[in-house]
Amino acid sequence: MNTNIASSGYRLDATERATPVVPLDVRLQVGPVRPRARKRRWRMVSLLLAVVLPTALAGIYLYRYADDQYVTEFRFSVRHEAPLRMDATASSTLPAALGGSTSPLAVITDSQVVIQYLKSRQVIDDIVASGVDLDAIYARNDKDFLAHLKPHASAEERLRYWRGMIDPFFDMSTGIVSVQVRAFNPTDAQIIAATALRLAEKLVNNMASRAHDDVLTYATREVGTSEAKLKATQDTLTSFRNRHAVLFPEMQATSDTSVEGKVWENLIEAKTAFNAQLAVGVSADSMQMRMLGNRIAAMETALRDVHGRMAQAGAGGASDASLASVMSEYDVLHLDQEIAAKVYERALMALQDARNAASQQSVYLSAFVRPALPQESMYPVRWRIMTETALLSFVAWCLLQLLYHGIRDHID
Repeated sequence: MNTNIASSGYRLDATERATPVVPLDVRLQVGPVRPRARKRRWRMVSLLLAVVLPTALAGIYLYRYADDQYVTEFRFSVRHEAPLRMDATASSTLPAALGGSTSPLAVITDSQVVIQYLKSRQVIDDIVASGVDLDAIYARNDKDFLAHLKPHASAEERLRYWRGMIDPFFDMSTGIVSVQVRAFNPTDAQIIAATALRLAEKLVNNMASRAHDDVLTYATREVGTSEAKLKATQDTLTSFRNRHAVLFPEMQATSDTSVEGKVWENLIEAKTAFNAQLAVGVSADSMQMRMLGNRIAAMETALRDVHGRMAQAGAGGASDASLASVMSEYDVLHLDQEIAAKVYERALMALQDARNAASQQSVYLSAFVRPALPQESMYPVRWRIMTETALLSFVAWCLLQLLYHGIRDHID
């Protein structure tokens, strides 16, 4: 009887009450069912919390609270034009200073200056100074508090927000700058973009004007300096002429040479006549011969005087200097005057070049795409943001699951 009772799955205790006995294989199968279901349930809950809930919250924000953002764009390039020049043989550094350099490096540098200006705090202050209220456009008390600028924000916060609403890009291959501006209203986007473009043009014009003013000031100063040097050399040459009582030493030397030739010819004729008279027996003591001798002596004295003025240095000071020394000193002074005159002439040409460059716009911003009024909002791209949110949340959930199970396996 006891054997039959045991085989039937019942046993009797002290009170003779029968209780069921679960076999071991059945307990092994039934025991893990409840924890496995609990794990599956918690896994679904975590999936909902980590993926579905963020995606749903993002969708609620994007489709109910997020404001549409409108984008307008303008494009420009910084152009360099060589200014009109008076002398093509002038210094090669002058065209670059006048803005005539068309090297790619100059274009890149000027374009980067404009881009950095558009991303700086200075452009914000200039836009506000021009009459555009950026706080009224971006810092509105709206339901989309995440996309709007915080009211009464600091200058640093406004700068960070501004850099998120403007996107300048420089194409190195073409030298073209593209700038996109965002706003929550089509008219506001167009107004801000047009103001930024006008300020960029003003910046480039101011850069060119400052360069022109610097070059013009330098050229004017050089003209004054070279003119003073020319006047100094002219005064020195005038003093030299007055001191030596000679206007043009070259002409004086030519005149003395001509006089020397005539005196020499007359002396030769007189000596010939004197010797001829002696040959025919005329006495040297005769009146005719004495007069001829005195003439010869006078011409020899005159010839020595001419030679003394031309080649021999006198002993009586500057007025007794020889014509050769006078001409040598005169040539030095005359050469200094010619050099000063050429320098003055080049300075005048450089000044005229600077004036020509100042009168024309050698560096300017050429805007070939101006801001237009947008018709459709470009941001936010709601479906893309929701898709990205779902994917990132799912990836994060998977990583957390892997981390959790890795820790459990390590503990077990």
